[in-house]
Amino acid sequence: MTRRKAKKQKLEAARLRRVKQRGPINPCDPNVIPPAEAIMANPQALSHNNTYGPMPRFYVDQLVQCRQCGKEEVWRAEAQQWWYEVAKGNINSKAVLCRACRAVEQQMKTEARKVHQNGLALKEKLD
Repeated sequence: MTRRKAKKQKLEAARLRRVKQRGPINPCDPNVIPPAEAIMANPQALSHNNTYGPMPRFYVDQLVQCRQCGKEEVWRAEAQQWWYEVAKGNINSKAVLCRACRAVEQQMKTEARKVHQNGLALKEKLD
């Protein structure tokens, strides 16, 4: 294992420990004081969500347990901000897969898409 990879794993393990120690925080609760590491939400960027529920005021690292392999992983605040504000993801959605399972899922979808496209090309050729 390279030093860079070992360092990255050590940092991820430390982040996971901190998130577990801190416990869950509801970023939508107006009475909760944002922790120091929180990233403040941009209400204008969240305007695409048509919901009657409360919008998050800030993003903090959250603990996620993978649906497929059961591994615990941290859904980082930066990734949440990107998902909700840039990619315009639904505010009620949460991360459910770890990075490794998500990569396998993407690879399977890419392969299925390639097989489908090849089938369409073959059908077009036969017609």
